[in-house]
Amino acid sequence: MEIKEKGQIWWLTVFLNPTVTTTIYPNIYVAKGFYSWSKPVRDRILKHERIHLKQQKEVGVWKYLFLYVFCLPFFWNPWRYEWENEAYVKSGTSKKKAEEYLALWNYGWLKK
Repeated sequence: MEIKEKGQIWWLTVFLNPTVTTTIYPNIYVAKGFYSWSKPVRDRILKHERIHLKQQKEVGVWKYLFLYVFCLPFFWNPWRYEWENEAYVKSGTSKKKAEEYLALWNYGWLKK
């Protein structure tokens, strides 16, 4: 696993812009400015992303990315919901807070 900072090329993608951290097995691509954040925040984000690495390895990276990004209907994606919920809860976020995050626009208002 390698941790890399995102460059400007990421702006060409719809959901993977340089302001968010992204995992594409076997690497974690951190948001611009990641290393200026507090250590507890960085640690929690890396723990969350390592869980995604494990999920991608188990499912297969291409299948995972297809189900995560392209599964329709987009606003109800049970795979993405479960994977994100697992990553949030196992990285130390409360179940209630994870559900709040997953209801935000950047997750496509995922439903359980």
